[in-house]
Amino acid sequence: MNYKVMLAKVLSEKELADMDIKKIKEDDALLEELIRKEYALVVDWSGEEGNNYLFNFFNQRTVSLLGRQLDISSNEVYQQFDKDIDTPKRGDFVPFALEYFDKHLKSNGLRVVLLDMGNDTYYIFVAPKTDADRLTKIKSTFWKFKLVSFQNKTPLYVANCPKCGNIQFFGLDTDIDEKNLAGKSCSDCGTLFWDDNGNEMVEIEKYY
Repeated sequence: MNYKVMLAKVLSEKELADMDIKKIKEDDALLEELIRKEYALVVDWSGEEGNNYLFNFFNQRTVSLLGRQLDISSNEVYQQFDKDIDTPKRGDFVPFALEYFDKHLKSNGLRVVLLDMGNDTYYIFVAPKTDADRLTKIKSTFWKFKLVSFQNKTPLYVANCPKCGNIQFFGLDTDIDEKNLAGKSCSDCGTLFWDDNGNEMVEIEKYY
C-alpha cells in the first residue's frame, strides 16, 4: 500500500507534507495518527459525542481542503432532522447527518467517505469528488472506503455470536441487500449467521 498516494486524496498539500509517512509501517498506526490529527473522525452508531461534533469536523475539513468554511450554519442539520424524522430512534441521527453534509459538500466539490472497519463505528473522511471515487476502488483488506448511501433505508443487522460473544454489524455505513447476507459468519470463530439461502442461523437484531 502506497500511503502517500492514498493520503493525497484526503489531505491538503500542507497536511500531507506534515505527515511523517516513512515512520508509519502499519495500517492501524496510520489510522490512529489520522484520527489524532483530526483528519478523520470516529463516531459511534448511536450518536454524536456532543452538539456540532460532525459539523465542526466537516467545517474544518472544508477549510483545510478548499480554504473556506461550510456554507451552512451549525444548527441547520438538527433543524432538518427534527423536521424530517417524525419519531427518531437511537442511531437515526448519524446516517441522516452524513447524508445531509454529503449533499452540501457535493455542491462544493467534496464528498463524505466512510472507512468500513466492520464494527459499530463510523470512520469518516472527506475527499474531493474524483478522489472519493478512486478511494472506493483501492484494493486493500484494511482501507475499504465507501461513499455515503442510506437512501434505501435497509436495516442495520446486528449479530451476537452465541459461541464466542463477538458482535458484528452488517449494513452500518452503506445499505446492504438481504441476499448478500447469505453465508455470512462470525469473523472470530466462524459460526454461521446466515445459511447459503439467507436464512438466519442465530438471533439477528434489526435497527431501522
